[in-house]
Amino acid sequence: MVFGPLGDGDHMISGHKVRVTRSPEGVLYSRFNDRGEVVVSARLSQSLTLSLVPIEPASGPASGIVECLYLKLSTPIIVDSRDRVAMSLVAPVDYGVVAVGGDKSYNLVDSFPEASIPYKLALYGPPTQGVLCRFYRVDLEKPQGPGLAGVRVRVVNETGEVARVSSIVVPLDRVKVFYKPGTWVAMFNNISMILESRSVASIYPDPEPASADFEESPDVVRDGTRPIGYVVGRGEFKMVWGY
Repeated sequence: MVFGPLGDGDHMISGHKVRVTRSPEGVLYSRFNDRGEVVVSARLSQSLTLSLVPIEPASGPASGIVECLYLKLSTPIIVDSRDRVAMSLVAPVDYGVVAVGGDKSYNLVDSFPEASIPYKLALYGPPTQGVLCRFYRVDLEKPQGPGLAGVRVRVVNETGEVARVSSIVVPLDRVKVFYKPGTWVAMFNNISMILESRSVASIYPDPEPASADFEESPDVVRDGTRPIGYVVGRGEFKMVWGY
């Protein structure tokens, strides 16, 4: 399994069987469950091509309502006052099958999570105000593998005391996903986390790719998915319920 064009025939992607059939009537895409039943299908015009790309982890049972990626660090990061720490993490991505037109416009045909990564949800904040997140426990020693993307996080401590970081929450509508065609290697845009007080931190995404040989995946989570005020100022996300 690699990212890039999906040719005609059967393909196995994270335990999922997908089939692309081209005929004079057009292109038929199908995904099957482990019982051989079709769970997703779409018919496309002949001129469209299909590609497999990594996308924001917003698929699965909570598709359409997940707002953030909640990274829980198995090893907390301790940052001295007025200091900064940079770290490399891995976080989950989902798989997206997109139809691409000749004018490079696209439409998402199908999406699904990596089967080997436990699918967990968590609420960041209180029940009446919090945000629903795709939850992932980050092992700092875990290497990157299928279904995981690298992400570089810079933590800046602007408080007047030593700070402990155990959680990082990133809004999915500010995430960019990049991939290296012909491989399963994926990465997120860089993230800056500014610690403002004992309980408040701001998350700033850097939308630029970190390497020229990576291509940007289509965005599947759009801006303004809910009328809330937790994204403020220059587009930062405020973690106001601790980190």
